[in-house]
Amino acid sequence: MSHATELTHLLDAQPKPDCAALTPFTVEDADFESGRVVLRFAPQPAFKNHFGNVQGGFAVSMIDVLVSISAYAKTKAWLPTVEIKCSFVAPMKLGECRGEAIVIKAGKQLVFLEAKLWGADGRLAVHATATSVLSAT
Repeated sequence: MSHATELTHLLDAQPKPDCAALTPFTVEDADFESGRVVLRFAPQPAFKNHFGNVQGGFAVSMIDVLVSISAYAKTKAWLPTVEIKCSFVAPMKLGECRGEAIVIKAGKQLVFLEAKLWGADGRLAVHATATSVLSAT
């Protein structure tokens, strides 16, 4: 079984928060050792801004999904995101989008991650770094 299939099965077995319905995705690729995940997000017409692109806050939501699942793939635990920094490098075209995230470093308390999100036109639209916490106490 591929890591993508295994990750899909693990995610399908988890209870889903209501907010998960806003950012539906499929797992395209995964590597548990590195925490690398590639997700394909379904088109969301409601995310359109005044310019016809994905509104930035919704792009950040997709980034948070990417880093959360990346951290989950590496640690097999859901970790709170404590910081996200996003750079919007191009307008994110509305439609099916592709994202990739990887664990840069997993320490004893913190997990550092990087994520990228491409718009429907295939152009890199968002680059982000994030930090998750392994132990909230």
